[in-house]
Amino acid sequence: MALNPQYEAIGKGFVQQYYALFDDPVQRPNLVNMYNVESSFMTFEGTQLQGSVKIMEKLSSLTFQKINRIITAVDSQPMFDGGVIINVLGRLQTDEDLPQSYIQTFVLKPIGQSFFVQHDIFRLVLHDTADEDPPHAFSQVFVLKPLGASFYVQHDIFRLGIHDSA
Repeated sequence: MALNPQYEAIGKGFVQQYYALFDDPVQRPNLVNMYNVESSFMTFEGTQLQGSVKIMEKLSSLTFQKINRIITAVDSQPMFDGGVIINVLGRLQTDEDLPQSYIQTFVLKPIGQSFFVQHDIFRLVLHDTADEDPPHAFSQVFVLKPLGASFYVQHDIFRLGIHDSA
């Protein structure tokens, strides 16, 4: 399969649709349609989950009722199987909590004329530092492919965690 030339539009459209469902507690259960029963994986704050049932159990266990989200950047790359890897940098605020930066990475796998979320990694950007001028956060995502007894980097997305506060 060839690289998908529409990867940027697919990435941005997917992110818009995903967060529209996720951010609405009534619509959130519909996210199940984006995951595969067996072949989807999620890492949520370090917890590994496999399959749409386990993923939806985790998403359903989130207790916040209100979410405000600002998407700072969406970086996408085409994958050699026709899929798309997407890295999202943003800030979110749940209920009355303080806003937090987050990074979320998706790998969309093609299935027919559509896609499903094969991989979903979510992490709040929290730093355990007392520095007055802490270093900037960053996100770097690698996709490794086997090469003999070793691996090579097939995809690399790097993004500094800088938000425009204006």
